Amino acid sequence: MPVTFAIMPHRQLILFTYFGRVTIDEASEIVAQCARHPEYRPWLRQLCDVSGVTSVEQNFVSLLKMQAKFVETLQPDGHDLIVVFYAPTAVGKSMAEMARKSWEGLNSVIVMVQPNEAETLGMLGLREKSLPELLQSAG
Repeated sequence: MPVTFAIMPHRQLILFTYFGRVTIDEASEIVAQCARHPEYRPWLRQLCDVSGVTSVEQNFVSLLKMQAKFVETLQPDGHDLIVVFYAPTAVGKSMAEMARKSWEGLNSVIVMVQPNEAETLGMLGLREKSLPELLQSAG
């Protein structure tokens, strides 16, 4: 599956790492797995690393359905859902923008897209300058 997740409760963060060809069904399945994880909490911020994505399924109707399920499954009641995409490539940026557009109009979902790794982490108030450094410190 071209997506993994790591829950970092002490950082109030879930890191989703996408790579290769990403399909809507696979992305939807990982969201469901994450929601069932014992360390999952609905208020955790989400960091989506799409730097390794090579292509994305272009099915906007399926994406909208998945995003609706995503918000229903992962969004905390009474809180904003914060999602930050690290998207340094054209393909990654396209995926992030597709996701951002699918959430337009949902005032409770805040989506940000950033091409710089250190700035992406800084947007979340993290002191690390790279994702490998973040994963190492979480271990």
